[in-house]
Amino acid sequence: MSWATFEMTVSEQIINKLKELKELDTISSYSHIKNILKNQIIPIPFYDYKPYKLIRFRRHNNGEKLFEKSEQLTYRKDILNIKDFGRANEPGQGFFYCNDNKNHSTGISEAVSIFRGNPNSEEEILTIGLWDLKEPLKLAMILPTAENKGKNSEFDEMKKFYDGFEESEEFEELKKFNEFLAKEFTLDLQKHKSNYKITCAFSNYIKEEFPEVDGILYASVKSEFEGTNIVLWPEVAEKKLEFVAARKSTFKKVADKTYTELQTIDSKNYNKKTDKIEWK
Repeated sequence: MSWATFEMTVSEQIINKLKELKELDTISSYSHIKNILKNQIIPIPFYDYKPYKLIRFRRHNNGEKLFEKSEQLTYRKDILNIKDFGRANEPGQGFFYCNDNKNHSTGISEAVSIFRGNPNSEEEILTIGLWDLKEPLKLAMILPTAENKGKNSEFDEMKKFYDGFEESEEFEELKKFNEFLAKEFTLDLQKHKSNYKITCAFSNYIKEEFPEVDGILYASVKSEFEGTNIVLWPEVAEKKLEFVAARKSTFKKVADKTYTELQTIDSKNYNKKTDKIEWK
């Protein structure tokens, strides 16, 4: 009897190592993941993007009546209190997670806690900040995987272009590696025994290796990949966004994972000089 031997490709070896490091509960494992990615040449698809508006949701977790400054609605700046990995940010790193104006319902599904694994929530209060865009954005796009292909036409078109960019064994290996990284972005932490180490390291790889890029555009897990999320670097939010207005909304649970918007209060004025939001 003869045994066939199969030698792993370089991309398969890297993927297996990243999976192994992801499961290690050590400080050094994240540094190791970052250094592995830093030593790869990863082709990234870019997307020139100018939505009409950007919106960002903040929950009233501590009984706040009204947020009176845009600083309370923008990306987190209390870096001493950011202890966990986000989908894109490291501990101690505040990024501007947001949606465009076409993805209002996507933002709700990301912000309301029942969609994030809290079945006991009956009523939630959110304030939605609204920003104008002063300049277009250049975003890295996380391509759809085999599992979520066909959910968003813009993503599918970019995937088709990317896949046909070059025909070579080397590019096929790069496509496998990019598929693995994209799949990490599709994992729902409430449904998978997973963590954000790889997506976070990849996001910071993009930030560091491509200084012309403003952030990342990726499909929303909570909207079944039909909606999109955006994450911007903090310096981009400071330079390219201008706060306009806010709305406070109360959401009431009416059925399993179904909410209705009961009450809204709109801001009536914003003083840019004092960063003061006035409410109706």
